Amino acid sequence: MATIIYSKKITDTKGYKLTSDVLKEAFNEAITINKKLTAYKKRIAYFFIDPLLNSFEAANDFYFNILGCHSISKINTYKSGASPVQTLCDAKELIDEDLYDAVFIFGYDPLLTNKHVYGKNTIQQAMDIFNGKSILECYNLISHRMCEEMGISKEFFLQLTDDLYRNYLKTYVKNTNQKVTYDRGRMLENLKGDLFRMTDCANPNIDFAGGVILANDQTANLITLPYGRVKVSGTKYNMVKGTPESIDKLVGQKNNLFAHLRSSFSAAQEQAKINVFEEFRKGNLCLEVYTCYPPIPLAFLLTTEMVESILELPEFLLNHEITVTGGMNLNRAPWNNSALNSLIEMCNTMIHSGIKYGLVHGNGGIGEIQGVAILEKV
Repeated sequence: MATIIYSKKITDTKGYKLTSDVLKEAFNEAITINKKLTAYKKRIAYFFIDPLLNSFEAANDFYFNILGCHSISKINTYKSGASPVQTLCDAKELIDEDLYDAVFIFGYDPLLTNKHVYGKNTIQQAMDIFNGKSILECYNLISHRMCEEMGISKEFFLQLTDDLYRNYLKTYVKNTNQKVTYDRGRMLENLKGDLFRMTDCANPNIDFAGGVILANDQTANLITLPYGRVKVSGTKYNMVKGTPESIDKLVGQKNNLFAHLRSSFSAAQEQAKINVFEEFRKGNLCLEVYTCYPPIPLAFLLTTEMVESILELPEFLLNHEITVTGGMNLNRAPWNNSALNSLIEMCNTMIHSGIKYGLVHGNGGIGEIQGVAILEKV
């Protein structure tokens, strides 16, 4: 059994605050765990979620200079928004097949600081992964294609984007006790996003560092866990070709929308041996749907059959929270680390509540990588 024995994050919304000393102090418990497992000669793999900039040495720098590793026999790096789910899937496989006793999964992306250092244009160029066509343009094309397949108007789609944001806002206000003005911002038509407002995309203006540690049962027993354990019951990811020219195939057809997402969800649910819909309706399961750009959370709710029809979405979103964080615009994390932020938040939610299950959804690129992880408190 792959058990999460540690989860923690630290963020900075001002920039320049996450120094080496601050990171070492924040992850002191992880450093201690690493030393203890190394002393017991446990087989450890180290996974890392790459930052947007300066990714070449980022993993080595973090593990050797922050976590204090002296030698590493296996290190993997990951480069998409679905990466945190991919790492869980790969880590679970390594542990279940008794190839490793523990897997460290960390990410560190000082994106806000880098924006100050290198300038906004450098950040935008790094985000230009499709040679001139922005990610926003691609998701806008996906949205139009979904409208065609589902037979809905632009006006109804825009209503759904409002419903999604209200859903996120409700959760965020409840979590933080902050009064947040309902302001959706301007339409993004000038950026070739006629179906989006400012609040429909992520807000990555933050420095973020965080991680989780997975271990097998014997190794987990070496660590004191005051709040119980969370295991990875099921996880799966699938990839399809993701380019602006392949959007029709990526989206699929009305009766088989985002087939790779549906496949990931079905496989994770089968591994976990639960019915996600039933557990969610009974209040036994929390969702953390990937919320950057509306077509992705809408696709998740439709392909997983949380709703039977797209026309049921307004009522569903009014009555059921689809995140534990408040979504990627309000409870932000940068670039590839958004789902890692969600995973850490989900673990904390499960540990400190009566919720038995948690589902974390990951989305990479322009939707071509779809991953689902189901966690269980034991």
